[in-house]
Amino acid sequence: MRPATRLPTAELVRSLPLFHPLDAEPLNRIADAARSLVLARGTTVIDRGAQLDGFYAVLEGTLKIFLLSCNGTERVIRLLTPGDSFGEAIMFNNLPSPVYVQALSDVELCYFPKEHVYDALANQPRFTQCMLKSLSQMLHQLIGDLEACCMQNARQRIAHYLLCQARQGPDHCLAVQLPASKAVVASTLNLSAETFSRELHQLAREDLIAIRHRTILLTDSGALTMLAEQGRTPASNH
Repeated sequence: MRPATRLPTAELVRSLPLFHPLDAEPLNRIADAARSLVLARGTTVIDRGAQLDGFYAVLEGTLKIFLLSCNGTERVIRLLTPGDSFGEAIMFNNLPSPVYVQALSDVELCYFPKEHVYDALANQPRFTQCMLKSLSQMLHQLIGDLEACCMQNARQRIAHYLLCQARQGPDHCLAVQLPASKAVVASTLNLSAETFSRELHQLAREDLIAIRHRTILLTDSGALTMLAEQGRTPASNH
């Protein structure tokens, strides 16, 4: 399917957290150079080995960043939802992509050519700080995911994931809306779909959560917090 493209407005670009600090003039230049892409579910946005002369931001829909083993086993590294960006590290380092990026639903993306991004970085210190913060947050998340996979069992990983994703839901109860199928979410936790489903139902039997299709209510967040902290290294005070 050929992607549908259109020109994004400056207001649309401004709505993305990464571009909040930009002054009007550089924002308009970036918006003029950007392109909005509408892609169908299943479209591969980035192939392993691809090189980029810009980066993407998600306007609508959900995507996955994943690796493939030699035997075709998929490991999802990160899920992307509206407001997220991707491709910056490939763009900055001029290196081939080590991952694949694929649409899990129909998506709308915004593509930003690097020359205009570089101009903004050179002349807008607040934008530079925001870009560094975004990249640092991604690195911090990856380290946290690595710690969880190495140090925590399945139940602890799931508890930690639910607490990180929880938002205020009905009746003032914390709730998680799974952004993708249970199989995809399980892969981000380095778990099989069967293990993920089994542990969720066990947590439900223990009254720590309640499952409503893709919505999970955290009925005992205190117990989940205690479970999630098991196996994690305490933060240093130094």
